[in-house]
Amino acid sequence: MRCLVVGGTGFLGGAIVGALRDAGHSVTILSRGKTAPRDMPGIELIRADRYEDLAPLQHRSFGWVFDTCAYTPSSVERLLKAVGRDLERYVLISSVSVYGTYATPGLSEDATVPDASAKDFETATRLRADDRSSAFAYGASYGPLKRACEQQANDMLGGRATSLRVGLLVGAGDYTDRLTWWVRRLDEAAGDRAMVPVPAPIDRPVQMIDVNDAARFAVRSATKNLPGLWNVTGEPLPLGEVLSTIGRISHSRARFIPVEEQVIANSIVKPWTDIPLMAPPVPEFRYFLSINTAKAKSAGLVCRPLEDTLASLLDWDRSRRDVQLKCGMTADQETLLLNAAM
Repeated sequence: MRCLVVGGTGFLGGAIVGALRDAGHSVTILSRGKTAPRDMPGIELIRADRYEDLAPLQHRSFGWVFDTCAYTPSSVERLLKAVGRDLERYVLISSVSVYGTYATPGLSEDATVPDASAKDFETATRLRADDRSSAFAYGASYGPLKRACEQQANDMLGGRATSLRVGLLVGAGDYTDRLTWWVRRLDEAAGDRAMVPVPAPIDRPVQMIDVNDAARFAVRSATKNLPGLWNVTGEPLPLGEVLSTIGRISHSRARFIPVEEQVIANSIVKPWTDIPLMAPPVPEFRYFLSINTAKAKSAGLVCRPLEDTLASLLDWDRSRRDVQLKCGMTADQETLLLNAAM
């Protein structure tokens, strides 16, 4: 099949390109050129900004299009008008962020999802050109605008559109560093850094998916013509299990020191950004990391063992210890929590 991967030099996009290539498909990448492409012989690269000029797609046709970086419905509309009439399957990478609030356990695809507001669209129009392809730039409007992208795709393509509501992506190459921070922190735990503060209760659920497993399901959704909405993430796991597994494969000397939620809430240390994998301790995020994936699993979603993801991530991060991570606690923040807990 002739395939186009929009954002194919990115984290998930690159994994989708690899999965398609391994399956023997013809692959073209559409990229702005801001991210260096991986060394992939036989992969065509088209440089273009989807928000500016899609002329390089003229007179081209694709059977499958995988869109990893659509953040506004207008960007979906422009792309779909440019890719040709031979399109059989459009796979939009959406997000579990579309649900907006997580006060109900096990959110499934038929849950009510808020629509984008005029304020959300205004946020998008005010972004600088360089920020339009950054998920972080949309802030609180990210989820509602992703929902608008889903609706746009469905309005234009109906049953030829697939929207994958992807959860937290992890693995080697992860640009968010959320799981990577824990891997590096425990790997380096020794001496006066052996004590590591962790949010209590330590059996709190965390939910994530290896980027390669998400990519394989994206390809499967095209191969099997799976229309509509799909939650794509892993099964919830206790945070303690994740941390202990990291400790085991890295031979860590870390000592976990539980810190009560209220202590964290009263401090300057912020969940999710300063303490990766910890959802904010508020009712609307109580079940943020407990999304229902039964539908995707019944259609063939398979997630590899946690140990495999962590081992690959550990090997990758050990090769880049000179790179400063984008999130995680500072030494001073850790000391603050340790003092409060002991």
